[in-house]
Amino acid sequence: MISNGLLILSWFFLIFGIVGIFRLEGVYTRLLNSAKVDSVTIITLTAALVVRSGFSLISLKLILILTFYLLTNPVTNQIIASSAYKNGIEPKRRQRK
Repeated sequence: MISNGLLILSWFFLIFGIVGIFRLEGVYTRLLNSAKVDSVTIITLTAALVVRSGFSLISLKLILILTFYLLTNPVTNQIIASSAYKNGIEPKRRQRK
């Protein structure tokens, strides 16, 4: 019951994140949005799988995978942003009205 709710919630995060990526302008805002959406989605998805599998060796493995992901996701996003900046992609400036 709880795991089904968490799975549905993770799908909502994923769908709204995809919509947000298409609505945003610029590489850096899309990168920030995708990093946040990925993190929240994988946290809820892993929580749902841990609840569904019960507290066992499988849930420990899932938590280790989540920990690895949460440690490496910011690093990869920083590398992508740094590479984009070094290749001359400037951040979009907001136009003041």
